[in-house]
Amino acid sequence: MNAAQTIAETLDWHLTQPTEVVVFGAAALLLDRKFAGRLAGRSTNDVDIIIPKDRELRVDADRSFWRAVEKTNQELEAKGLYITHIFPEREVVLTPEWKQHTVPLHHDKLTKLSLQRPRMLDLVVSKMGRGDVQDLVDVRSMLRLHREATGHQLTAAEIIQAAGRAQVPEVYREIFPRACERIVALARELETAQDIRPGQSPSSGPSPLPRHGPRMGM
Repeated sequence: MNAAQTIAETLDWHLTQPTEVVVFGAAALLLDRKFAGRLAGRSTNDVDIIIPKDRELRVDADRSFWRAVEKTNQELEAKGLYITHIFPEREVVLTPEWKQHTVPLHHDKLTKLSLQRPRMLDLVVSKMGRGDVQDLVDVRSMLRLHREATGHQLTAAEIIQAAGRAQVPEVYREIFPRACERIVALARELETAQDIRPGQSPSSGPSPLPRHGPRMGM
């Protein structure tokens, strides 16, 4: 069991009622059984949570949830594990349609906690808030895992289109263009390695890469 699973199970134990949580970042994949076994070299000390806009007031007023988070952090403090990053969706770089594509994460040991994660494209886009070295490492893993699990490579063109319609919080707007460029460049590098064109699977054969740069839409 990895650290993200330990955090989720501890939170589940302290919850007093059914609770839906959307996780993102590295924990989103470490909590996905399709990917967790392929991420032996990736660890995390926390679980990042997105609060969808339509749940924000409800979650803010849910004292039992915040007590469960507090108790979880207290119990896991000695292990260096915690939940501290809980973001309203307006504070995360995401496409406008992200909630329509969330992926349920099923865990037999969770009795009250219902987990979801954004689709892989939105997990990639969410990394454009910083685009630092660790973000690029994570994006490379995300693109590789998505290709292995689905047979489809998320292409630079798809990422550019998603970035162009993304909702970018004010705090990230200055660094977003450069972070986007780094992530798109990484996607193009992987396309070159796979010899694919946008929309093709890795086995479809070589084709030209997109020539246009990121379209920011702002």
